[in-house]
Amino acid sequence: MTELQTPVQDVAADDRSGWTPRLVLSLVSLVLIVELVALSYTVTSTAMPSITRHFRTDQGGWLLTCYLLTGAVVSPLLGKLADLHGKRKVLLGALTVSAAGAVLTALAPTYGVLLAGRCLEGFAISGMFLTYSLMRDVYPPRTLPLAASLSVTGIGLFGVGVPFLVGWLLDTFGFRGMYAFDAIVIAVLGTLILLSTPETPLRHPARTDFPGALLLGGGIALVLVAVSQGDSWGWTSVSTLGLIALGLVLLAGFTLRSRRISEPVLNVRQFTRRPILLAAVVGASSYGATIVPATILPVLALTPASAGRTYGLGMTAFAYAAIASPQAVAQVIGGFSVGRGAQRISPRWFAIAGLVLIAAAGLFLRSFHAHLDTILVGAVVDGLGAGLVYGAVPNMVIAETPPEEQASIAGSIQVCMSGFSSIIPVVMFTILARSAIVSPAGVLYAEPGIRGSLLLMVGLAVVGAVLALTVLGPRRAGKLVMDTAPAHN
Repeated sequence: MTELQTPVQDVAADDRSGWTPRLVLSLVSLVLIVELVALSYTVTSTAMPSITRHFRTDQGGWLLTCYLLTGAVVSPLLGKLADLHGKRKVLLGALTVSAAGAVLTALAPTYGVLLAGRCLEGFAISGMFLTYSLMRDVYPPRTLPLAASLSVTGIGLFGVGVPFLVGWLLDTFGFRGMYAFDAIVIAVLGTLILLSTPETPLRHPARTDFPGALLLGGGIALVLVAVSQGDSWGWTSVSTLGLIALGLVLLAGFTLRSRRISEPVLNVRQFTRRPILLAAVVGASSYGATIVPATILPVLALTPASAGRTYGLGMTAFAYAAIASPQAVAQVIGGFSVGRGAQRISPRWFAIAGLVLIAAAGLFLRSFHAHLDTILVGAVVDGLGAGLVYGAVPNMVIAETPPEEQASIAGSIQVCMSGFSSIIPVVMFTILARSAIVSPAGVLYAEPGIRGSLLLMVGLAVVGAVLALTVLGPRRAGKLVMDTAPAHN
């Protein structure tokens, strides 16, 4: 018996007595890491007006894109390393890099350095799949559905209370205090994981495709730079077309390389399995769709009221927590519902219901976003839908992924989710910029930009739901595979 196997068997033995204090501490620590990752969207969006005003830039979308794109590129690499060296070890390493990025962001003297820090913070996105993959290896089977769902949706501790704390930090110390707080919390939670969660004994031989990751990340980044600067450079300028062409060349090189090597950074052959492709599409469409309200809601709430505009509540960052906290509670309720019902109802149906709610929230907000009560309703509906989808995705992956390859496959799915989501902020800010008004107080967005962005949210959610219901739904011959809940004995 190896040293690594002993704690795993100890935790498995806890299945006789249910949830023990040690197991609860482990779950809370892992879940709060993922909740902190998810909260990064909200807190960064909340701070975006002050950050762009401080650095005098209209490229706020890159605050989210850098974070998400880095996560998309490094997640499969870390998944491979986790198969080789252990999931807990790789998770703690990723958190260390992310904490260093938060420190750099807090101290950044220029916008470029701040974006570099956001890139390093993106390493924490790997926790979105490493946590529930680690849970599968070391948690008792009967605790797994609830634990897996909560690992993505959170338990509400950060979502409910932290928006008020972040608002106070932002109002009192600016965005630097907010990111300093982020670094401290990551360090504390990493320590708790080290003390409470055993390492998995499972190892799987794997190769890390670093050149493929550079081609993929570089290609996407160049295309996004061209898109974000298209209006100012000119869509037919040499700079814009040149960057797009170079980006497409790198992506073509990535595609050719992926077909030649056995273990590419993104193994498209994994997605020939319908359930895995379904999880990737549902995750990508939901993540992409929820990026929009994460950015638009703070704009609606924090923008000063004006007679010439149909929106603008003039709220402080602290007051905005009155919207963010109920939204987070709704997300937790959605995730908890999946955890409770995953053994009886297929996760696919939870995902479809969540996408429908996200689309409904977008349609509602597109028409009613001038008052606090209507914005709050839209935020809560969006949070509930997000909780259902986020809770469904890990259960879909767990049900269809072999244990010895789960980290790698989950990493590939994370590439699709984070990679696609990284595109949305740039597209959204391109829509917003077409009707933007630059003033000494910051960048103000006109009504067409707000409505267009929310329509993007609706479109993404509707496409995901339609695909899940039709072409990616279970075939008749394989109906039992997808339309019954995963079995956990």
